[in-house]
Amino acid sequence: MERKYMQDYAEMKSESQREKALIEAEQSRLRRRIRWVSTLRVVLFLTALLSISFYIAGQKFIQLPIVSAVGLLLFLALVKYHTRLFTRYSRGEIRLAVCHTDLAHLDEDYSEQRAGEEYVDATHDFAYDIDLYGRHSLFQMLNRTCSDMGSHRLAEVLGQPLRENASIRQRQQLLQTMRDEKEFLTRFRVEMLCAAAEDYATNGHKGDERFLTLGNADWKAWTASPDEFANRWYYRLLTPLAAGMNLLVWGAAIAGLLPYSLATLVTILFAIVSSAFTARITRKQQEYSRRLRTLSLAFPVLELVEQAPCKEFAAWQQITQGVGQERGGVVASSAIRRLRSLMDNLDRRNNVVMLFLLNGLFFWEIRQMIRLEGWKCLYACHIPAWMAALAQADAYVSMALFVRHHPDYTWPEALEADGGFTYTATALSHPLMRRGTCVPNPIEIDGRPDFLVITGANMAGKSTYLRTVSANYLLACVGLPVCGTDVTFTPARLLTSLRTADSLSDGESYFFAELKRLKLIIDSLKQGEQLFIVLDEILRGTNSVDKQKGSLALLRQLVRLRANGIIATHDLLLGTLADLYPTHVHNLCFEADIRNDQLTFAYRLRSGIAQNMNACFLMQQMGIGEGEW
Repeated sequence: MERKYMQDYAEMKSESQREKALIEAEQSRLRRRIRWVSTLRVVLFLTALLSISFYIAGQKFIQLPIVSAVGLLLFLALVKYHTRLFTRYSRGEIRLAVCHTDLAHLDEDYSEQRAGEEYVDATHDFAYDIDLYGRHSLFQMLNRTCSDMGSHRLAEVLGQPLRENASIRQRQQLLQTMRDEKEFLTRFRVEMLCAAAEDYATNGHKGDERFLTLGNADWKAWTASPDEFANRWYYRLLTPLAAGMNLLVWGAAIAGLLPYSLATLVTILFAIVSSAFTARITRKQQEYSRRLRTLSLAFPVLELVEQAPCKEFAAWQQITQGVGQERGGVVASSAIRRLRSLMDNLDRRNNVVMLFLLNGLFFWEIRQMIRLEGWKCLYACHIPAWMAALAQADAYVSMALFVRHHPDYTWPEALEADGGFTYTATALSHPLMRRGTCVPNPIEIDGRPDFLVITGANMAGKSTYLRTVSANYLLACVGLPVCGTDVTFTPARLLTSLRTADSLSDGESYFFAELKRLKLIIDSLKQGEQLFIVLDEILRGTNSVDKQKGSLALLRQLVRLRANGIIATHDLLLGTLADLYPTHVHNLCFEADIRNDQLTFAYRLRSGIAQNMNACFLMQQMGIGEGEW
C-alpha cells in the first residue's frame, strides 16, 4: 500500500510541477508581450501627438492628419488588447497560486490555509478535543475553500457529521467522482479566486470580506425593501398613458388633423414630467448596478455548478436545487443574464438626447424601473440560496481535493446499526501526523455495549491513539476516506472528553466542567441516543480514591446503558472491570520498555493491562527528587 501511494504521490506531484512550469512559461511570454504592447502604445500616442503638433504648427501635409488618426485608432485598439492580455496574466497568476497550494498540500504543508480559529468551541461534542479547528487542525488540512462562505460551510460539515448511512454513501459517491474531475476542480477554484480578486480591485477590500458573503442579511434586507415603482398603480399607469397619448397625437398629426407642433409639445411635456423622477431613478440605478456587479462575479461559478460533470448525484442535486436547476423555473445564470439585459437597457439613459426622446414618448425610465423591480420580486428572494449553493459547492470542491491528494486513504464501509455498533480497522494512523512517523494501530469494537479500557505509561501513545480513533471516525461520518485500512463503522454521535477546559468567565472549575460533559453523555444515553464515547483520564480534578471510585462507577453505568467507546487511564484498577463484564469490556495497553536504563516506546497496542509505569524513572533521569528515592 505504501509503495502504491508513493507512486500515486510522485505522479501527482510531477503532474502539478509540469503544470506549474507550463503556466510560468506562459506568464513569461505574456509579460514580454505586455511590455511590447505598452511600448508600442507610447510610440503610437507620441506619433499621433507629434503629427497633430506639426500640423498645427503649419506643416500642412495631408499625411499628418491621416497619420494622427491611424495612430490614435491603433492606440485605442492596443489599449483594449492590453486589457485582455493583463486579464489573462491575472488569471495565470491565480492558476499559479492554485498549483502552489496543490504542491504544498502534497508535501503535507497546510500552513498557508485558513486555520479556522474562529470556530474553536470548548463546549462542542468533540471539536476541541480532537483539534478539529485552529492551527495544525483537521480543518486546516482539509480547507481549500476560496470564499468566506465556503469556509463557513466546510466548518459546518466537519462539525456536524452525518448520522444516516444513505447520506454518507451519497457523499462518498459524489466525492469519488469529483476527485477524478481535475479540470472542473481547478476551473472552479480559479473562477472563485478571480471573482474575489476582481471584487478586491473594484471595491478596495479583501474579496472574502464581501464576495459571497452577501447571501445573508444584506441581500435579505434588499429583498424585503419596498418597491417604489412596481407596486404603485399610478406609476404603472403612466407608461401606457404616455405611449397612448403620443400614438394618438402623432397619428393625428401624420393624418393632418393636428399640427406637428402640438404633437411635439405633448412629447416635450411628458419628458419634462418624467425628469421629476430622474434623481430617484439614478439612486435606484446605482443600487441595482452594485447588485449586478456582485452577481456578475458569481455568474461564471454559477454556470459551472449548473453544468458540473457530477450533477447526476443526489448530493450535488441538493446544490443545483439551490441555483434553480431542479426548480422547474429559470436557473440562476439565466436570471442574472436577464438582469444584465435590463440594466443595459436602463444604462441608455446616460445618453441625454436618447433619454429625453424615450421619456417623452412613453416614460421610458419608469418603465425600465418597473421591469427591474419585477425582476427583484421574482428572483431576489432566491439570491441567498444561490450564494449558499456556491458555498456548499466550494466546500465539496475542498473535500474532493483532499480525497484526490490522499490516494492512500481508504473508503470506510458504513454499516446499519440494527441495534448494535461497529467500529473496526486493521490499522489506523492520525491524519495530521506526517506519513512514516505515525505507528498504525487496530481497533475492534463490535457489539453493544462494548468498551475498550486502554492503560499505559506516560507518553506511551494513549492520547494519540484516542485522537487517531476519533479523527478517523469523524472523517468516516462526514463521507471522507480515512487514514486506515479495512475500516467499517456504524454512524453515531461522537462525544469526547479528552482535554476539558475550565472557564474563568463562567467561574467554572476544570472538575465541574468535566462533570458537566459526563452528565451530557449519561443524559444522552438515557434518552436512547446511540453514542460513540472517547474519554481520556477522567476525574483528574479530584483525589485518587475519589477518582478510582468515580471512574469505576461511571464505567459500570456506561455498560448498563449499553454504551460504546474507549477510555484511556493510568488507573490499573479499571482493568478489573473486564472480569465483571468479560464480553463487554476489553483491556488493551501501550507499554513503555526499560532496558539498560533506557526508556523506549513501541507505540503498539497490546492486549491486557499495562505492567510498566515510567513516572518515577523519568523523574530520576531528569534529576527530580534526587537523593530521595
